[in-house]
Amino acid sequence: MAHPNPLFGPLSGQFPVPDLDDRRFDELVTELQARLARHVPEMAPLSPGDPVHALVDLFAWLTETIIYRANQIPDRQRLAFLNLLQIPLRPARPASGIVSIDATTRSLPPLIATESLLKAGTTSFSTVGEVQPTPLTLRIVVKRTLDEAALAAEGISLAQLRAQYGVEPAAFRPVTVVPGHDALTAAGTRDGAFHLAVCLAKPAFVAQAELVRRELAGIVLNVGLAPLTEMEGLLATGLRPRKLDWEFAWWPAPETAPDKVRYLSLEVVSDSSAGGRKMGVARLRLPRNADMLRATAALDPQFAGLGDTPPEAPADLRTGQLLFWLRVSCADEPNLTLGYLGVNAVDVVGQGIARDIVLGAGTGRPDQSFELPHADVDAASVEVEVEQLQQFRPWTQVAHFAGAGPDDTVFVVDAATGSVRFGDGIRGKRPPANARIRAAFYRHGGGSSGNLPADSIKEIHGRSDRLAARHEWPTRGGVDAETLDEAERRIPAFLSHRDRAVTAEDFGVLARDNPINPVARAEAVAGFFPGASLKAVRRGVPGVVSVFVMPPAPQALAAAPRPNAGLLADVHDYLSARCMLGTELYVLSPQFVPVAVAVSLEVVDPATEQQVHAEVERALLRYLWALPPGGPRAGGWPRGKAVEINELRTQAGRVEGVEAVNALRLFYQDQQQDPPVWLELTGAQALPLLDFQLPELMAVAIRPGEDRPAPPRGFGPGTPPPDEGSRAVPVPVIPDLC
Repeated sequence: MAHPNPLFGPLSGQFPVPDLDDRRFDELVTELQARLARHVPEMAPLSPGDPVHALVDLFAWLTETIIYRANQIPDRQRLAFLNLLQIPLRPARPASGIVSIDATTRSLPPLIATESLLKAGTTSFSTVGEVQPTPLTLRIVVKRTLDEAALAAEGISLAQLRAQYGVEPAAFRPVTVVPGHDALTAAGTRDGAFHLAVCLAKPAFVAQAELVRRELAGIVLNVGLAPLTEMEGLLATGLRPRKLDWEFAWWPAPETAPDKVRYLSLEVVSDSSAGGRKMGVARLRLPRNADMLRATAALDPQFAGLGDTPPEAPADLRTGQLLFWLRVSCADEPNLTLGYLGVNAVDVVGQGIARDIVLGAGTGRPDQSFELPHADVDAASVEVEVEQLQQFRPWTQVAHFAGAGPDDTVFVVDAATGSVRFGDGIRGKRPPANARIRAAFYRHGGGSSGNLPADSIKEIHGRSDRLAARHEWPTRGGVDAETLDEAERRIPAFLSHRDRAVTAEDFGVLARDNPINPVARAEAVAGFFPGASLKAVRRGVPGVVSVFVMPPAPQALAAAPRPNAGLLADVHDYLSARCMLGTELYVLSPQFVPVAVAVSLEVVDPATEQQVHAEVERALLRYLWALPPGGPRAGGWPRGKAVEINELRTQAGRVEGVEAVNALRLFYQDQQQDPPVWLELTGAQALPLLDFQLPELMAVAIRPGEDRPAPPRGFGPGTPPPDEGSRAVPVPVIPDLC
């Protein structure tokens, strides 16, 4: 049978591959009946129900099965050719995430060791790292800024606050934010920090709070983090883990001086989240003095949050349920934004674990091979032991036997077949005859089945009722193993660049095809040197290559496909291992220029006005979108291409149901000014963009008629800049009604 994806992909002038034999069952039956009539005329014509029909059908069926197998010969040849090219299929990648394991009793249960198993239905997950379950929960509170307009709306003036607190006030309101429901951002807060109220999970534990404090003293507390911020223009070169400042609120005299608080830095034992740049866990060492694990209860709520003190605790907490306060911030990023914060967290991967599986016994012959019983084996995790003198001895995994000697106890894992191979006695030792061989440990599984929404992982395998799994953030990153068709589509590009980045096209192809993090669009520019930022660009610099990357994203207003720090780092690491010596590589995001459009138009049928307006908005968004199939030529908006008003009018006029486009206004944000201001395009009727810039459509305002349309609300000239905050002392404003 002809294969839909021939080996070298959709090349021009390609020859179709025919079937070796294209006859089917009905054609074979007809031919057999004709041959019977010609060679055995006494059996013709055949009447219905004649037993000869059964013989003819049986022979035709047997012949068709032989033809089917013969037509598979080209497929087998392609597989053999792939093996000669030594281009392996990409294995499945497991999903990863964070899961919290809580103690359901007051006392602390034993430590949960690494490589423990969790279950989400039939999908297995295993922990990476250890966690001490505790009967704690987190409440996240921020000091949300209140400007003068917000104060005036509540009938409060700065003069009143000044008189009440005796300081120059910087008003705020304590706001509790819920991960997964609210944006965890320090933007718009008075101190740029998240205040973490560490509380007892159950009010019933309050009576034994002192016992809990004693057990918590000196332990390592796991706090899970997940990112949300999409960073613009961040260079992956020099990307270091972000340093988060974890602090502990300590009152030297909590009863007599509740307004005197000191913040002590906590020891960060480890941080797999790189400072919240990716999903991971920060492991914090709590103070060893149990008396320090205490929040003051003597502070009047009216003064909670005054100055440096923590804000008022959430109102639903019972008296004594709050144990102590933590504070997390980032000096380098005052507007720190995260997606998730949670206590008792541990890293998990969507793989199961196999231990101590006997694979067979050695034969003493060269090139012994043993299959592992599970599919999608993580080759790097395989540990093999061979019996020697009635004891199992570990052997060493190597990539190949080229450098091995006859006495080297080494083995090779073939990820494609899921097997373990040993040497021939010259390159690599042969397992002796009758020596048992076992897989001491390996991870297996993975794929997109591990990409699960929150609240999916609930079962802790083999654990007691003292533990409970809490899954509040989705697992991500799982990718199924590559199929033969997908590999064949990848081969033409691989043969052109040979997994080495030499030309600008090679950089783009390798970035898009990287197996670590999906990229929807990647373009390389030789000689483009961004310097410290995209505002200090130099061009034509020898030896410099800059690659602009963007992740997949659905088309939406004010939602440009900005890459996050993790994507930039992954692509940079992947490309830097494949570029030529001496190449100065930068991986970065385009700079998105915010634009807004106002249109006045007439429709053919007033009854469909709303539908037509919505379709016009989608057409403009699709035209200005940065990713395929958007843009003027379905390849995404070209970098540096000017945005012309006449082209936007044309796109709006092409929508079915539009009678006439009477006026169109284009607004853009001038980011060169501080703070950025919104301006209207005039004169040249085109918005020029630099070669590292793309438009980002923020809003569309459509009105019927011929009048000059007003700009979208908040996106036109005269829009006030965002509040920059105050250097005054933060003071709380408690609402009359909660």
